[in-house]
Amino acid sequence: MHEFLVACLFSAAAFAQSGVSPSGNLGIFTNSDDVGAPPIHGSAEYDPSTKQYKITGSGTDIWGKADQFHYVWRQLSGDFAVTATAQFLTEGIEHRKAVIMLRQSPDADSPFVHLVIHGNGMPGVQFRNAKGDNTNTVDMPVDGPGIWKMKLVRQGTTITVWIAKDSGPMRELGHTQNQLGSPVLVGLGVSSHTQTATNTVLFSDVNIEQLAPPAGNR
Repeated sequence: MHEFLVACLFSAAAFAQSGVSPSGNLGIFTNSDDVGAPPIHGSAEYDPSTKQYKITGSGTDIWGKADQFHYVWRQLSGDFAVTATAQFLTEGIEHRKAVIMLRQSPDADSPFVHLVIHGNGMPGVQFRNAKGDNTNTVDMPVDGPGIWKMKLVRQGTTITVWIAKDSGPMRELGHTQNQLGSPVLVGLGVSSHTQTATNTVLFSDVNIEQLAPPAGNR
């Protein structure tokens, strides 16, 4: 298990909104897929006028040795920052999920790392280090339902994450080391934590910014 270093720090840092060029009807993403064949199919709607994504997913969870959820993604290499604001639109099981995810492949048991907000307002970081391994988790205190701004930054093998609730200041949760390699599938995921219902999340202010490598690595 990789160590996750918790940093209860507040940050006002914000990345420039240069972004990755939009493509197709999924905005900055290229694919919209069910992972793990949930019995109720998920979907994604992109509104180019508001640049918002309404993503619906079902499935048992993003957890254990294999996952079931809906994933909207694109392939990306190098260092980058991903930001999104997530709002749950449906009621459901408290551990239903909205995530910013990096994933090695669309396989159900693929290695991944993600920043997650649960339906009950619990943020956390979860990761599977090797194909078919169990999922590891670092959960933070439950802060109650709300609208969450999320940010995940990859620089080399370091993943750093931030959150903010209801327009509050960004708070750095911490960082971990991850060996997913490059390229990876970068995107937004939604799971309902059940095979008998769906979970819909509205993602707004979604941005992917490609970052220059550190000076010593150029």
